[in-house]
Amino acid sequence: MNDSDAASAPQADQLLPYTDVEIESMTTEDAKAGKFLTTMLVCTFCYTIVVGGYVIYWSLN
Repeated sequence: MNDSDAASAPQADQLLPYTDVEIESMTTEDAKAGKFLTTMLVCTFCYTIVVGGYVIYWSLN
């Protein structure tokens, strides 16, 4: 094995900078953020459909 392979291979004894409790906390926060962003995207899409429909109705009258 040459030096470039050794540098690219992950170290087995490398520790994560976070504890298990912190990782669980981040997972929960990420799930909440994902749910919030999904709700915001759905609301924006529905708003766009409603306003677009109103503009079409308004422009045809």
